[in-house]
Amino acid sequence: MPELPEVESVARMVRVALTGPLASPVSAVELLDQKLLDRSTSMEALYSLAGTCFGAVSRSGKYLIIRMDGREVPLYLILHLRMTGRIMIVSAGGDPARHTRLRIVLRNGAALLFDDPRRFGQLWVTHAPHDVVGTLGPDALTVSLETFSGVLSRVNRQLKPLLLDQRVIAGIGNIYADEILFRARLHPLAVSGSLAADDVSRLHGAVVSILAEAVQAGGANIDGVFKAGEFPVMVYGRSGQPCYACGLPVSKIRVAQRGTHICSGCQKLASDHSGTESAAHS
Repeated sequence: MPELPEVESVARMVRVALTGPLASPVSAVELLDQKLLDRSTSMEALYSLAGTCFGAVSRSGKYLIIRMDGREVPLYLILHLRMTGRIMIVSAGGDPARHTRLRIVLRNGAALLFDDPRRFGQLWVTHAPHDVVGTLGPDALTVSLETFSGVLSRVNRQLKPLLLDQRVIAGIGNIYADEILFRARLHPLAVSGSLAADDVSRLHGAVVSILAEAVQAGGANIDGVFKAGEFPVMVYGRSGQPCYACGLPVSKIRVAQRGTHICSGCQKLASDHSGTESAAHS
């Protein structure tokens, strides 16, 4: 599933294309799957992108935000890739691919495609990005230790679902939550309110370093969605295989209804660190 590093990699790819194939006004917008549109976005809003130009590209958590210039008030194209969403920049000639859900054609003959085999991706067109991403917590890639500590001090929740809750901290999904907790040597069932100051500092350091390294590596190649991703996972998907640090087998447990990979040797759970937690919002 694309998480923050994969979405950041896509954002950087689109930024590079702004001076190349995307440096041309939009001539046509073709929606090939109505399910892609969030119900707050009308067809009229989507087709109003015709005549605009791709502008600044940003990211908030797992959301890709593209400013579309050329109107008195800029429009924003917002995409959430969900499980299998991909953005491709191709020649506009020929028929769309089997899983293409959206095609934005430019006057220079290029096209931006949104491809999504599982059809979970979502798209918004809005004048106000805050209406879409305003409930997100601080971005996990850039959150400061002070802000992170403040967030943890206001809640008392198990660490895995806390990291997955986009309202608490934005951008972390199942893959990187497991990797972060492994690097921080913290058990996913440990409760945030029980952490010592050095635990919090270590967890923050793992959040920022894991995500920064994954961005640099172009994300993780999980299930072939991001084929160019080279981030080396340490525990995720390695159930039964030896831990790279201590040699004990990696285990898979359920936490907040999510498959969770841990090393019982490196991530010990103190008796007072567990608690009850409902499923996290992601």
